[in-house]
Formats: sequence, C-alpha cells, structure tokens
Amino acid sequence: MSSIVFYVTVREDYQKAREDYFPHIAASYTTISKSFTKGKSYPVLAVRHMTMIAEDEKNVETSQFLVPTESGNFIWVQSEIFRFSGLNPESK
Repeated sequence: MSSIVFYVTVREDYQKAREDYFPHIAASYTTISKSFTKGKSYPVLAVRHMTMIAEDEKNVETSQFLVPTESGNFIWVQSEIFRFSGLNPESK
C-alpha cells in the first residue's frame, strides 16, 4: 500500500454548502472552518472513515481529514468543509 499527501482548501461559503449539500454536518463545523484561512492549501496527512449520527438520528457515512491548523496543532476535521486543491501546495 502506498500513500500520498494531497491538499485541500476550506470551502468559500461553508455555511451555504452546509445548507445546500451537507445538512447532516453539525453547525459547530461552521465555527471550526473559520480556523482555516480561505484560499490557503492544507496538507491532508491522514484520512479516516467514520459513521456519525445526524440530528435526525440517521447514520451518515463520512470521513475526516487530519490537517495542521494555523496555530501549528493537528485536528481531525470533517472532510465536507474542504474541497480538493491538488497534489502540491501551490494548486488552487
């Protein structure tokens, strides 16, 4: 098995994306998405599968990305708040 680091950027209008496409994601992720600079690429260092229980109590299959934060820490973040940016940090 091989692995590669890929890059993501936070969605431009996460609140609208949440309302339109990802209603199962908790509103708290809107706050978490503000921890990332818009337009900046972040490396995804690991991906994990998870099952979460949505507000309507349905199981939702999703994933989380392990990414560095602006403060130099690492956080597992719901993948839906990001969009793919490329295979190098200069990609947009």
